[in-house]
Amino acid sequence: MIQDIDTQRFATRLIATLAGLILFSACGKTDDTAFTLSSISFEDWPLTDCSTSTRPVRDLVAYKLLGIPYQWEEDWMGSPTYIITPKFQEKETSFSYNDYLARNLCSGTHDAYMNLIDGKTDVIIASRDISRNEKTACAELGVELKTAPLAIDALVFIVNPKNPVKNLTSDQVRKIYTGEITNWKDVGGVDHAITPYIRNADSGSQEKMETLVMNGLKMIDGTEETYMFEIIGSQMASPYLQLENDEYGIGYTPFFYCTAMVRDLMRVNMLSIDGVAPSKESLRANKYPFVSSIYAAVRKTEDIESTAYKLYRFLFTKKGEDIIDESGYIAIR
Repeated sequence: MIQDIDTQRFATRLIATLAGLILFSACGKTDDTAFTLSSISFEDWPLTDCSTSTRPVRDLVAYKLLGIPYQWEEDWMGSPTYIITPKFQEKETSFSYNDYLARNLCSGTHDAYMNLIDGKTDVIIASRDISRNEKTACAELGVELKTAPLAIDALVFIVNPKNPVKNLTSDQVRKIYTGEITNWKDVGGVDHAITPYIRNADSGSQEKMETLVMNGLKMIDGTEETYMFEIIGSQMASPYLQLENDEYGIGYTPFFYCTAMVRDLMRVNMLSIDGVAPSKESLRANKYPFVSSIYAAVRKTEDIESTAYKLYRFLFTKKGEDIIDESGYIAIR
């Protein structure tokens, strides 16, 4: 019975994904022969925003188009991650890094959508599509957004490297996060209670967890141990920081954030799900169960001649796709 439900859910997600991609290919994709954008001056650069996990691809697009040298390096000022940073010392520009940051925010998934809805920004690259709460905000303000899948990502589950469990089934993941499975011995591990860490509501990871994995099932309520707003739920790096010291915990995070941004800075293991390890190959082939997409979005009222709309359209050209691939994401081609 459970297998039938999982099969039905997978088929439903696959049909919806294919339908979305067909529709997008008909009205969203742009051929280089029909549209090109070699550069935009900083004076005309639109206001952009992004999720924490999509910051590298947003910045890489900006640095490429604005002609700013860049490199991957550890983020000494923020979370223990790698980010793409500009090298202004190598090229004279008419603007400073502070000027750049003022026009290119990184507000997080929910706030990025809200800033776009409120007219505070013009283009966003977010870790997911618009949520129910954000659609409600659109309806209240009379705003419509144009969103489209930009690249492939996935939701992965991470544990401490000392944890002997290497694989969980989709159903076991759901039972852990509904509280039905509470001990690692029930999934092939040691006899010890599981600490399932959760994220804050409206975060990209939490929205994907609820819609992509839980499929409407009620998740456990956060406790002082599993959800402390400033320590566990509110930061992308929070589950990693906990799992480094918690041999019996489990958390979830975007594949790209784990493999391209965290890398070797924090030690965790990604679990296989249903016998499939998360990798670029399994994501591209849609074999990993919890494949998702990152999205680009603009307001539907945006003038098609505006630099904001041109930037949005550029993301879906061959040149835009190449930049997405360079960032570490998998462009939807």
